[in-house]
Amino acid sequence: MTRKPPIIHNLPYTSIGNLFKGRDDILKKLKDQLDDNKPTTITKTQIIQGLGGIGKTRLAVEFAWQALNEKKYRVVFFVNSASTESLHVSLASFAAKDMLNLTEQEGSQQNAEIAVLQWLMTNKSWLMIIDGVDTNEAVELVEDLLPNLTSGHVIITSRYRQWSAIALQRSLGFLETKEAKQFLLERTAEKRIETQSDEEAAEKLAKELGYLPLALEQAAAYIVNNKCSLAEYIEEWENERQKVLKWYDKRQMQYDVSVEATWQRTFEQLKPSARTLLRLAAFLAPEMIPAAMFREGIEIANKAVELQCKEMKVKKAGFELKEALSELAAYSMITRQQEGFTVHRIVQEVIRSRIPEADRQSWLEIALKIVNNFAPSGSDDVRTWPVWDVLRPHAELIARTADLAKITEPTARLMSVLGSYLQYKGLYDKAEPLTRRALEIFEDSLGRDHPKVATQLNNLAQLFGATNRLDKAEPLIRRALKIFEDSLGRDHPNVATQLNNLAQLFQDTNRLDKAEPLMRRALKIDEASFGPDHPEVAIRLNNLAQLLQDTNRLEQAEPLMIRALKIDEASFGPDHPKVAIRLNNLAGLFDATNRLDKAEPLMIRALKIDEASLGPYHTNVARDLNNLAALFVDTNRLDKAEPLMRRALKIDEDSLGPDHPNVAIRLNNLAQLLKATNRLEQAEPLMRRALKIDEASFGPDHPDVAIDLNNLAQLLEATNRLDKAEPLMRRALKIFEDSLGPDHPSTQTVRNNLKYLK
Repeated sequence: MTRKPPIIHNLPYTSIGNLFKGRDDILKKLKDQLDDNKPTTITKTQIIQGLGGIGKTRLAVEFAWQALNEKKYRVVFFVNSASTESLHVSLASFAAKDMLNLTEQEGSQQNAEIAVLQWLMTNKSWLMIIDGVDTNEAVELVEDLLPNLTSGHVIITSRYRQWSAIALQRSLGFLETKEAKQFLLERTAEKRIETQSDEEAAEKLAKELGYLPLALEQAAAYIVNNKCSLAEYIEEWENERQKVLKWYDKRQMQYDVSVEATWQRTFEQLKPSARTLLRLAAFLAPEMIPAAMFREGIEIANKAVELQCKEMKVKKAGFELKEALSELAAYSMITRQQEGFTVHRIVQEVIRSRIPEADRQSWLEIALKIVNNFAPSGSDDVRTWPVWDVLRPHAELIARTADLAKITEPTARLMSVLGSYLQYKGLYDKAEPLTRRALEIFEDSLGRDHPKVATQLNNLAQLFGATNRLDKAEPLIRRALKIFEDSLGRDHPNVATQLNNLAQLFQDTNRLDKAEPLMRRALKIDEASFGPDHPEVAIRLNNLAQLLQDTNRLEQAEPLMIRALKIDEASFGPDHPKVAIRLNNLAGLFDATNRLDKAEPLMIRALKIDEASLGPYHTNVARDLNNLAALFVDTNRLDKAEPLMRRALKIDEDSLGPDHPNVAIRLNNLAQLLKATNRLEQAEPLMRRALKIDEASFGPDHPDVAIDLNNLAQLLEATNRLDKAEPLMRRALKIFEDSLGPDHPSTQTVRNNLKYLK
C-alpha cells in the first residue's frame, strides 16, 4: 500500500473557522481562478490588495487552510516580505528538514534559495503566499521572482497598488455592517459581560471602527481579555482612544501588530508631502475630502511641510499635492475619488496619535486654516452650496476640535459661516449652537462692541426670525445696529443693512408704520455711500417696493422695482441670477395688478436665466417654476401648472432634503392645485406632510404653520369633516393673532374662514 506524502506548510496562524466573515465572494473567485482543472483560470498569480488591517493576510491564510483540507495542495509556503532581506531568508528557509528537506540547505543561504527555486519550478501542487509586499523594492523583487513560480500558485498580499500586469489584482474592502456585527458578537460570546443591548452595541462599535477587520479583532480581544461588556468598551474607546489603539496581546490576537502600529512602517516610507497630506487629513471627517481644498490652500500647506521636514531632519521642500495623492493611493493609505479622497477613520486616529505632542496644536491650526480658507462666505448664495455640501462634515469636526483646543480664530469665523449655511438649508437646530458659540468667541476675544460681534448678533437674530422667535430677534438687531452706529458712524452701509433687517422684522410683526422710515433711511445711506446705481441700492429699492406692495401702494412700488431691475441689468448683465430675482418680483406685482400678460414673459425670462446660469436642478429654478405655475393656475391653465409644480417639488427635495421649509411650500401649492381639480384624497397627505415639516422646522406657533393649518382645515371642510376642521382653524387664528396681531390680513382671513365654517 502506497503512502501519500505528508502535507507540508508553515502557515503562521490557524484557521478561525466560522469567525471568518464576509469574504465568501472573493474566496470563491480565488478558488475558481486558482484551479488548473477549470477553463476559467486566468492567472496562477493573484494579488490581494488593500489598506493595512483590511484582512489580506487572513484571507490568504483561510484560503490556504480550506485548500489544504480539500487536499488541493501538498505544500503551502508562507513568505514574509517585510523587507527584501526577509523575503530571501524566507525562501532559503524552505530547504530545511521540516519543509522540503533539500540537501542543498547545508550550503549558504544563496545555495538554499537556488535549490528551493529549482524545486518550485519542477514540482506542482503547491501554493505560495507572499505576504506584505508593501514597498517598491519588494514589488520589483517579487515581479522578478514570479517567472520562476509558474508551476504552482501564488497569492500576494500588498498595500501597494502600482503593480505591472504580471498578475491579477483584487481589491479587498471593508466588512458589511451585518458581518462586522456578527463577528464581534460571536468572537466575544460567553467571554464578555452580556447585556440586552448587545446587538445595538455591536452595530455601533462596528461603525465606530469603520468595519476594519484588524480593529474589530483588536476590540474583541480586548473585551475578552478584560472580561468587559461591549458598551464598556465603547465607553473606553470614546474616552481613552489612544490607550485602546495601542493595546496588543499576541496571545489573544492572531495578528502580528496592534492597530496603532500597523501603518507605521508604511508611514515611514512616505515622502514629506504625502506625510503632510495624511496628517492634515487626519483632523478631518472620514468623508470625501475635496482635493481642491488643499489646492487652494497650497501656501498654508507649505507651512505644514516645513514642520514635517524639520521632524524628518530633511531638506525643506514645498507641498506637492498631485505627488502626495499618488503616493498615498499607491500605498492604499487613501481611496481616490473623482473630486477628492477618503481616509479610513481608524487611520486618522492612528496618524493623529503619532504626531509629536509638542507639534499637535500646530498641525491642528494649519488644518483649521486650510478648511477655513476653503469655506465660502455668502452662504445665502445657493451657488456656494455644492462646496458647503462637501465641506460641511469637515468644517463641523475641525471647528469643534479647535474650539476645545481654545483656538479662537479662525474658529469663530468658520463656525459663523457654517452656521449661516445650515440656517439657509433650514437646519436650524444644527445652526443655532454654532451661531451662538461664534458670538461667544467674538465677544470674549474682541469685546462686546466690536463690529464682528454685531455681524454675529445679526446672524443669530436672522435665525430667531426664521424660527418665529421675533421677540428674541429684535433686541439683537437693535444691539447690532447700535454697535455699527457707534463704531462706524450713522451713515455706514453696515448700518443700512441693520436698518433694513429691523424694518423687515417690523414688517413681519405688522408694524408697517415703523418699518417704512427705516427702509427709506437705509436706501438713503446706500445711495449716498455707493451712488444711485449700485447693486446694494437695488436691494433697498426692492425691499421698500415689497413693503409698498404689501400696503397696497402698488403704483409707488412699481417704479422702484423697475429701477432695481435696471440697476442689476446694468451691473451684472441681462442674464444674471440677480436679474432673475428682480424679474420675478416685478412679475409678481404685475400679477397682483391683474396684468398677467405682462407678468408671464418676465417669469419665463427669469426661468430661462436661472436654468442657463445655474442649471435645471437649482433651487432658484424651483422658485421660478413655482411662480410660473401659480400664474398658470390664475389663468386656468391647470394642465400646464401641475408638471411645473411637480418639477419644482422634486428639485427642492433633491437639493434641500425632504424636510426643508421650501419643500413644505411646494407641497402646499401642489396640494391646492389637486384640491382645485377635485383630487382631495391626493391633496390631503401633501398638506399633512407640509404641516409636519413646518412644525418641525419652525415650532408649533409659526405663521407658516398657521397657513398649513388653515389650508388643511379648508380641505377637511370640503370633505364635510367640520369637527376636525374647526380646531385647526382656531389654532391657526390664535397663531396669527399672537404673532401678527388681530388686524393683520392673514388674521382676518382665518377669522372669516372660521365664521363661515360655523
